Amino acid sequence: MIIPISSLTNSIVYENITEQSVNDKDLSSWWWEPLELLTSEFDTANYISNLAIDKDNNVHIITYSSEDILLAGTDIDVFYKRYDYSTKTWGELELVSTESTSHSSRPFIAVDSENTAHVAWYDTTNILASGADADIFYKQRTSSGWGAVELVSTESSASSYLPSMVVDSNGVIHVSWEDSTDYLSCGVDSDIFYKYRSSSGVWSTSQVVSDSSTAQSTESIVALDEQGSILFVWEDDTDYAGAGIDQDIFFRRLNNDFVTWSPVSVVSSESTADSYSPVISNEAGGLYHVVWYDITNYNGAGTDQDIFYKSCNPNSNTWSITEIVSTESPETSINCDLVVDEEGDHVYVVWRDSMSIGGVGDSDNTFFKYLDLNTKIWSPYTVLTYDHDSYVSRPKIDIDTLSHIHVIWVDSTDHLLGSGTDTDLFYKKFVGVPMTPVLFDVLPNPRNIGALSLSWTQVQDATHYEIYKNTSFISSISGLTALDTSNTTSYVDTVSVTGNYYYAIVAVNEYGKSLVSNIQFVEVTGIFASLEIGELLIFAGIVLGLQLIFFLLTITLINSKIQSTAKPKARKKK
Repeated sequence: MIIPISSLTNSIVYENITEQSVNDKDLSSWWWEPLELLTSEFDTANYISNLAIDKDNNVHIITYSSEDILLAGTDIDVFYKRYDYSTKTWGELELVSTESTSHSSRPFIAVDSENTAHVAWYDTTNILASGADADIFYKQRTSSGWGAVELVSTESSASSYLPSMVVDSNGVIHVSWEDSTDYLSCGVDSDIFYKYRSSSGVWSTSQVVSDSSTAQSTESIVALDEQGSILFVWEDDTDYAGAGIDQDIFFRRLNNDFVTWSPVSVVSSESTADSYSPVISNEAGGLYHVVWYDITNYNGAGTDQDIFYKSCNPNSNTWSITEIVSTESPETSINCDLVVDEEGDHVYVVWRDSMSIGGVGDSDNTFFKYLDLNTKIWSPYTVLTYDHDSYVSRPKIDIDTLSHIHVIWVDSTDHLLGSGTDTDLFYKKFVGVPMTPVLFDVLPNPRNIGALSLSWTQVQDATHYEIYKNTSFISSISGLTALDTSNTTSYVDTVSVTGNYYYAIVAVNEYGKSLVSNIQFVEVTGIFASLEIGELLIFAGIVLGLQLIFFLLTITLINSKIQSTAKPKARKKK
């Protein structure tokens, strides 16, 4: 019995391919898409607007205007518009504040994991026994349309303004606002109120966030950490924890039991002058991030308003030192907003700036910057409004699942993109090709013919992946045809012929292809390809031993047969 073992040499000698270096996301190669007008239906002014992006990359826009459209009347009303990512089209304008007969202002929007849009705003209409003062109202939009209006500020007996809202992973809606009601002995000054709406639609009772405040508390923003605790920032004149008598930025956290509060902490601790309009991100990469504008002459910023930034490590409850975002600007920098990508790698900031940039739209523009949290380096600023010649206000920013950045702002430039002479809402999107995936080792290697499994890292800004295969090293995919595509981060290739194979992955989105991943080399040989050298030697020894035993048994049997068939010798007679 002869069993071939000549594959031994090929199974232990193969080319060792070193992975190519894989670059991080290079945002310097991304670009801004052309400007879009979102409110062509309006002939009267639009005001401060907001946006939110759902898990399917649909963009939800909320705005308010006195336009008498959709039977809204001549009072100020809240309107909604949605961008459908699958069809790449904007939907029809919708009226949100249908029950309102008075001023509906400063709407805020959030979306949940079911892509339901949640909207809150303040309104002076006396509905749901709210009274004639301003109150906070709420509505939600599902795939079936808009639900009924709900009164949020039920305990309020004075004016309620400026709602902020976030939805947690359980579908609970968290709303904060400023209110001058003397509720729970908080005084008649303006304070930050909070309540939540359960997933079953029941509102909690109000709580006072700024219960330590003895002065005006305004401009609150609410966010979430990774444990589902609720984060609050606001501006306040109270001399609390050494903040001084100037206006400062304060922070507080409500644990996910919705009962236990952290102490109030001062964010703008380096500030010695007034600090305004803070924005806080949801926790990402283990940090909270806050921006605001400030007139403190800090670190050479000057006495004009500038955009300041800080982050907080929730594990140690420590804040970083203040950084100046608007370092290049010698003029007024205000109305900032920020967003952080899901991995916590980049912080993106927009703001309104009056720095002279030369040319059209010289004196009032929307600026953009990002911070690479790995290198701790801020990008140069980008001006998003070169094509206008008037003032802008309150830019807002959000990010989608592909890491693309979406920005809106209102602009009073006459006839910009056919906008007319009123103030309108405009939109731009920061896009680029995907990051480079990393292809994992293919094991075992060498291996048998048959099924061969590939897997690679998930790329957040990819819609799908192309798999490339070649019998020589892949230095470029130019001229190669993809073996197949995958919507997941794995693929099984069936190999029926022995040989040397090289694999590569390319991530793809609607804007193009990533760089080619690292190359993985695989040797496909015979039936022993997957065995280690020690296993092969043991197996070879067993085979040789069996062959020897078989040989000896065969000899023994042959000898026995010869002996049994031999004729006996005749005896001589005596």
